[in-house]
Parts: sequence; C-alpha cells; structure tokens
Amino acid sequence: DDEDVGGGSGGDSPEEIKDYLEKQLAGVTGLESVKNMLRSLCRKMVVDQQRAKFGFVNQQNLNMLFLGNPGTGKTSMARVVARLLKHMGVLRKGHLVEVSRKDLVAEYSGQSAVKTMAKVQEALGGVLFVDEAYALKHQDSKDSFGQEVVDTLVAEMENRRSELVVICAGYTKEMSDFLRTNSGLQSRFPNVFDFPDYTYGDMAEIFVGMAEERKLQVDPKLSRDRLVELMQQSIPRSVASRGNARAVRNLVECVLTRQTDRVADKGTVSMASLLTLQEEDFPVVGDGVASGAAGGG
Repeated sequence: DDEDVGGGSGGDSPEEIKDYLEKQLAGVTGLESVKNMLRSLCRKMVVDQQRAKFGFVNQQNLNMLFLGNPGTGKTSMARVVARLLKHMGVLRKGHLVEVSRKDLVAEYSGQSAVKTMAKVQEALGGVLFVDEAYALKHQDSKDSFGQEVVDTLVAEMENRRSELVVICAGYTKEMSDFLRTNSGLQSRFPNVFDFPDYTYGDMAEIFVGMAEERKLQVDPKLSRDRLVELMQQSIPRSVASRGNARAVRNLVECVLTRQTDRVADKGTVSMASLLTLQEEDFPVVGDGVASGAAGGG
C-alpha cells in the first residue's frame, strides 16, 4: 500500500506540504526530536524547490541514518519519509523496500552484488530501508561477501542519486563502526536521526493503540497516569530499552492472556467484558510474569 500514497507532484504550496507532513507525523507516537529534525529537513527541501525556479541546482543528498535501539519506530518513520518525498515530487513512487543482511548477502562470490543491485532496482523511485545495516559488514572482519554488498550499495547510491533514497538503521555504536567499512559511506549519509527510547507515557499510548487495533479497549476507569504506572510496573527499563514498542506488544499479549483466564472462569459474559482490559489483568510485580512477558523482541 506504500505505492498508492496519493499526494502532489511537487506543485503543492509550502503550507500544504507542511500540513501533509503534520498529518503523517500525527500517526507516530512520541519521537519529538526526530519529528523536529524531519520538519527542518522538509523546510529546507521546500526552500530548495522554490530556489530551483530561479535556476538553483539542487544537489541535496537525502540519504539518512536512523540510529537507536530496536522497536523505536524507525520503520514507521521511514514510511513517513517515503510518503513525504513522493508527495513533494522528489520520489516518483514513494514505496518502501525493507531489507537486511539475509536479503543482500549471497553464498558465492560475485552474487552479493547481483542481489544488492536487484533490491536497489526494486526500490527505484522510493526508499531502500536497510535494517540492522551494521550486520552487513563488521569492521576489520574478513567478510568479503558483506564488503561486496557495502561497496555495491555505495556505487549504486551514487549512480541512482536522483531516483533513490537509502535509509540505514541500527544501534548507534555499531552503526558508527559500520560507517568505517567503506571510505565513501560516511559522506553518503548527511542526515542523521537519533531515535530515543520511548518514555513510559509513550508506551501507554502505544499500548492503547495496539489494543484498539485488536478491537480491545483499556478500561475507561483506568486513568492515564495509572496506565503509565502499570507500564513502569510491567516493563522494567532494561527490558524497555531492548525492545521498546516490541516490549509493549508482548505486554498486550500477556494482559490479554490474563484477561482471557479471568473471563473464562465467569461463564456467560457480555461483549464489553470480553473486550475490556482491566487493571487486574496486568501482571503483578514479583510474580515472574511482568519482566518475562515484556521481554524478548
């Protein structure tokens, strides 16, 4: 569905573009610092498009690094970027092609370049999103197939500059090591976005959203502040930083399981009680469920 993202051909007014971006960002929880950086980049692109009418040659490189822990909304934000660039007429299709090492590295010498070029071809007119990009090639390792992918990617990014935006995502430290695996990599990614871990307030919002996707509702009697406390109680910070939104998804499953056990014991129940998650359904601190259920991912 990413191809059919509607929108302009670059003819929208700056106001219309700003409104479009805000509408897209409204669907993403938290990440204010990332949103502000994207707003800033959007303003620059708008001004560059206006300058172009007077002969300005725009050579802006829009490739991006998304740095941060897993589950911090990097893929969601990559979709927003793809839609925005399509809306502004910067990209023709605005679709997102997600890849990781397994999609690019082959078993035989020379084949990794072929696989990589095929994915680049698929992403033309849109965004190539390389998740856990640091796994492509570890610095100082003898991974020649991974090096082949990186070298091919660097060459293709240069050759296809006007038809493709590449976003590489991964942990902050590992990504800085990865950028040293090819001398041309660092300069190819001028736009660096740091994705912070979600706050417990963000997690409460994500929890409600995930429940609503399943046609469940959080008990209206539960205040937002109390829901935030339940997030803190159920997802220890060490688990949260490893999984973020994934930890919240695991918690939804845990709460739903506990709610199922509770209503199953009641016999005949109403639709409301079947679909409502109550405070008692959240794992109790110390019962071994809280940290275990929220972990993983």
